[in-house]
Amino acid sequence: MKSNKKKFVISIMVMVLVAALVWFLTRNGKETAGRYTMVEIDRGDLEAVVSSTGTLGAVTTVQVGTQVSGRIAKIYTDFNKIVKKGELLAMLDTSSLLMAVSEAESSYDRSKAQLKQSKQDLERMQYLFKESIKTKNDLEQAQVNLELAQANMKASQSSLERTRINLSYASIYAPIDGLVIARNIDVGQTVAASFSSPTLFLIANDLSKMQILANVDESDIGQIKEGQEVRFTVQAQTDRKFSGRVSQIRLEPTSVNNVVNYTVVINVANNERLLLPGMTATIDFLIGQAKSVLRVANAALRLKPSQEMVAELMKEFAARTGSGSEKSPGGKSATAAAPSGGSLPGFAGNGMGKRPKDIATLWVLDPSGMPKAVRIKTGISDGQMTEIVSGEIEEGTEVIKSITLSAEEQAAPGPRRMRIL
Repeated sequence: MKSNKKKFVISIMVMVLVAALVWFLTRNGKETAGRYTMVEIDRGDLEAVVSSTGTLGAVTTVQVGTQVSGRIAKIYTDFNKIVKKGELLAMLDTSSLLMAVSEAESSYDRSKAQLKQSKQDLERMQYLFKESIKTKNDLEQAQVNLELAQANMKASQSSLERTRINLSYASIYAPIDGLVIARNIDVGQTVAASFSSPTLFLIANDLSKMQILANVDESDIGQIKEGQEVRFTVQAQTDRKFSGRVSQIRLEPTSVNNVVNYTVVINVANNERLLLPGMTATIDFLIGQAKSVLRVANAALRLKPSQEMVAELMKEFAARTGSGSEKSPGGKSATAAAPSGGSLPGFAGNGMGKRPKDIATLWVLDPSGMPKAVRIKTGISDGQMTEIVSGEIEEGTEVIKSITLSAEEQAAPGPRRMRIL
C-alpha cells in the first residue's frame, strides 16, 4: 500500500517537473518571437504621386461690364442660362443718353449753319476785295472764320457720334457663346462706369472643358511635366475619381508665408457636368508607376537598431549559445560562438553608414531566430509601401517592422528602445 502511494507521489512530481520544463521552454520561445513585429513582403502595384490642391474654373471666362453709367432698366437673362454671342443681356435707362444725343444733334446742326454762313461771308469778302472795297485784313479774317466754322462742325459731329455710341452701350450684349455663371445686377440698380468697369455678368465659354489651377511646392515642381497624368477628387463627388493632364507650368512664383509655390494648369474633361467652377480639387500628380512588383512596408525600411539594442541582442545571443566560457552545444564557447568584432550577424556598423538613397536595409530572422540585415535596392514609393528593385529577398519573406523590449529591459538604465528614423 505504501509502495503504491510512493509511486503516485513520484508520478505527480515528475508531471509537475515536465510541465514546468514545457512552460519554461514555451515561455522562452514566445518571448523571443514576441519581441519582433513582422511584416510580409508581398507583390502588387505602386504609384508614386505628388499631392496638391487647386481650384476648378472654366477655360475661358468673360466678365461682361458696361462702358456708360446709368440705371438698370431691364434684364433679359439669369444665372445658368445659355446665351449666344450678340444676344441682348440687359438694358440701361436711356432717357439721359437720348437727351445727350438730342443736344449733340442740335449743336451739330448749328455748326453746319455757321459753316455755311462762313463760306458765304468769305465769297462776299473775296468779291469786295477785288473791287477794292475791303482790305486784305478783312479778307484774311473771313478766311479764319471759315476755318473755325469747319473745326466747330467736326467737333460737333464727333460729339454727336460719341453720344450715339454711348446710347448703343446702354444695350448690353453677350460677347461669346456660353453659360451665365454670375449675375451681379438687379433692375433699378445704378451702375457707374469708371476706370474699372463694373462686372454685370460672368459668362463661361464651355463647361464641358474645365481647368484646375493648382499650387505646387517648389520642392516638388521639378517632378511635374507637361502632359503628365493627374487624378483628383472633389468634395461634392467623394465616390468619384476624375482625371486630367498638365497643360502648362507657369514660371512666375508666388510666395505665401515664405513658402514658394508655382501654378500648374490642368485640363479636365467635364462631359457629365459634375464639376462646377470654384470647386476645390485634391490632386495627385502621377510621377511613377510600377505593376506587380515586390513591395515592403515603409515602416520596415525606417527600422534602425541603436547601439544599446545591439548590445541587448548580443546578451540574448550569448545566453542562447552558452554563457561565459562554458561550451555551447556545438562545442564552442559563447565568445567563439558570437561573431567577431562584438556584433551580431548583419548589425555591423549599425546600418548607419553613408550609402546611395536607393539602397536600404531590411531585417529578417535567421534560422536561430536572430536578426540579420539584408540590403536591397528600392524603387518608387506611394508613402505606405516601397518597391523592391533588387536584393536577396523573396515574396512572402517576413521582415522585422519593430522590436519591443521586455519590461525589465525597458526599466534598465539608458535608452533601450528601437529607433525608428
